[in-house]
Amino acid sequence: MLKKIGIGLVVLIVLVAVGAYFLFSNIDSIIKAAIEKYGTAATQAEVTLDKVNLSLTTGEGGLIGLKVGNPKGFATPDAIVCGTIDVKLDTNSVTGSGPVLIHEITIDKPAVTYERTDSGSNIDTIQQNTAAYAGGGGKASSGGGGRKVIIENLYVRDGVIGISYSLLHGKTLTAPLPTIHLTNIGKNSGGATPAEVAEQVLGAVGSAASKVSVATLEKQFGSLKGLVGDQVKGVVPSGSSGVPNVGGSVKSLLGK
Repeated sequence: MLKKIGIGLVVLIVLVAVGAYFLFSNIDSIIKAAIEKYGTAATQAEVTLDKVNLSLTTGEGGLIGLKVGNPKGFATPDAIVCGTIDVKLDTNSVTGSGPVLIHEITIDKPAVTYERTDSGSNIDTIQQNTAAYAGGGGKASSGGGGRKVIIENLYVRDGVIGISYSLLHGKTLTAPLPTIHLTNIGKNSGGATPAEVAEQVLGAVGSAASKVSVATLEKQFGSLKGLVGDQVKGVVPSGSSGVPNVGGSVKSLLGK
C-alpha cells in the first residue's frame, strides 16, 4: 500500500514538473497571446505583437513589434507602432498572488499617428475605449480578479507623431513626441490591471499627441493655407487687421 502511495506521489511530482516546465518554456508565447487578446478587447482596435523575449532568471526582456491599429472609422493603418519595449521586473514578485513588481518599462521610438476626423481623433477614441474597458465589465475579464502589476517607472522616449487630417488633402505632418515619464502606476491601489495600465499610458500619449498636433499645425499654418484653401474661410476668425487667428482656427479645426 505504501509502495503504491509512493509511486503515486512520484507520478504527481513528475506531472507538476512537466507542467511547470511547459509553462516557463512557453511563457513568451503566453504573454504574446494575452497582450494581443486583451489589448484588442480594451482598445477596440487590432493589437499585434511580433515577439516576446523575457528571462525569468534575470527579470529582463522585451516586446518586439507591437502595433495598435485604429478603431473603425479611421483611414490610417495604425495608431501606434513600437519598435522595442524593454522590461525589467522583480523576479521574486512573479510567484505568489500579489502584484508583479516591474521596476522599469521603456517604450523606445514609438511612431504615433494622430488622425483627426469630423467625429474626433483615433487616439482619443482608443483612450475612451480603454477607459471604458478598465472601469466596466472588461476589468474582470482582463485580470481584475487575478494578478495585477506595479510599475515604478515607465518611459516613452524618442517618439515621432504623424498628424493626419482630412483638410490636409492627404498630406501628413510629422513632429517629435516629447519624452513621457510615468511613476508608481498601481502603487497606491495595490496594483493595476493591464487595462488600467493601458488607460494611463494611452491617456498620457494622447494628451502629448494632442498638444504636439495643435502646436505643429499652428507653426505650419502659413503653408497649410495653400493646402486647406477656401475650406478655412468661414472657419478661421480674423482679427482687426484681417490676419487669421491661427491659434484659434487650428484648435477649432481639431475640436480643441
